[in-house]
Amino acid sequence: MWSSSSSSSSDSDDENIIIRRRRIFRPRINNNFMAEYEYNERFRMNSVKLEYIVSSIGHLLVHHTNRNHALSPIQQVNLCLHFLGSGTQYHSIGDMHGVSKATVCRVVRNVTKAINEVLFPQLVRFPNDLVTVVQQFHSIASIPLVVGCVDGTLIKIDAPSINEPVFVDRHGNHSVTCTAVCGPTMQFYYVNANWPGSVHDARVLRNSSLWAKMESGWRPIENGIILGDSAYPLRDWLIPPTIRNPNDSAELSFVRRHKKRRRIIENAFGILKEKFPCLNYMRLGPELTCNIFQACTALCNLARVNDEDIMLEEFENNSSNDELSDDEPDRELQNVQLWNGEHRLQKIINNFR
Repeated sequence: MWSSSSSSSSDSDDENIIIRRRRIFRPRINNNFMAEYEYNERFRMNSVKLEYIVSSIGHLLVHHTNRNHALSPIQQVNLCLHFLGSGTQYHSIGDMHGVSKATVCRVVRNVTKAINEVLFPQLVRFPNDLVTVVQQFHSIASIPLVVGCVDGTLIKIDAPSINEPVFVDRHGNHSVTCTAVCGPTMQFYYVNANWPGSVHDARVLRNSSLWAKMESGWRPIENGIILGDSAYPLRDWLIPPTIRNPNDSAELSFVRRHKKRRRIIENAFGILKEKFPCLNYMRLGPELTCNIFQACTALCNLARVNDEDIMLEEFENNSSNDELSDDEPDRELQNVQLWNGEHRLQKIINNFR
């Protein structure tokens, strides 16, 4: 009896033994290409700019361990840029780079966070030489003292689980709305990506740090103005095409030249989404989508910088991060700004008489 129970007990113990499956590490893909066009095709950057990105944010991406075949900073940057430049799904990017889908998710979050912390404040800002910007704008449409064009764009996303109705835009899609200011070369000077798709562009701008600074009297250049479409209100620094039925040749000329110059921001959004196709449809949550949009604008600006300037120029830190203002605007100040805007608009129209 004793021997029988002992043998049955040992058999049950053998059955309860769980053998842990051995982890399989797929070989990492070699992304060292000889031709520059191969870098640009996959990562939307050449090798010089890739080295600049890694040298700028690499210290934030280092894994202080030798376990589990941790990815190096350059491998993480390559993986993230490959995702941004292809717009494909996580598992496809994982198969291309020899990592899991969960690794791709973590890498995209970490790299975009690092780009927004380090590179975004340096690259997305008004330039120091605004005189050249004004001259370039003037050569396009002859409107004086223009420093930028403002507009908003929608980034489609999957339906979020929290506050789903507020993300439904005017087209019936779920999206986030992003506002940006760009220059004559379609470089982004200011970006605000904090609002759901149902929010109007004018409300996004009114609750931005740019609006607060401009309303308080700050200007990138003395008497500088920003052009916007008819969705935006008239201010002495913000000029929309408020004239719907031009009465004379001067007003008609102003409307035509305003349209010619304002379309630069629409072209900038088109180039941004073409360079980073992931922005055409993000299968991600709203917060990560906004972070990726900001990172893409910084990378798009970096792509326009000459390789020689990257190695020599020291960018000045001038953060453009938004802090939303909940203060109720002063009605008297609003009336003054409106009167100044109408006066400024008439002065611009008189230039064409």
